[in-house]
Amino acid sequence: MAAKLTVEITNVTRTGGNIRVALYKPTDKFGTAKPDFFKVIPVAQPGTRQVAFDVEPGRYAVAVFHDLNDNDKLDKNIVGYPKEPFGFSNNFRPVVSAPDFEDCAFTLSEKGTSISIKLID
Repeated sequence: MAAKLTVEITNVTRTGGNIRVALYKPTDKFGTAKPDFFKVIPVAQPGTRQVAFDVEPGRYAVAVFHDLNDNDKLDKNIVGYPKEPFGFSNNFRPVVSAPDFEDCAFTLSEKGTSISIKLID
């Protein structure tokens, strides 16, 4: 039986492009592998966005980015740091390298769960 995961995305300060929300089941390739579930939200104006997934209860992690130029990828600078706003579940803030699944993991119960992710811009 599916449970509802609601993801609230805050700190959306720019217009244009799309917010890309990737939901992952446990994996050691978190953030680089193809996500298990994916949604795209157009951004016509700044402000908080919400998206919902109906998935089986379990452990998940979410990666989000605002694809400002709508090129289907997270643009990075010469040292590999994102040039577009991004965020992770648990509001994990990477310091030196990208997070792993456990840094961002949460449990979706049968009753459903809501999480909030603040974009890092």
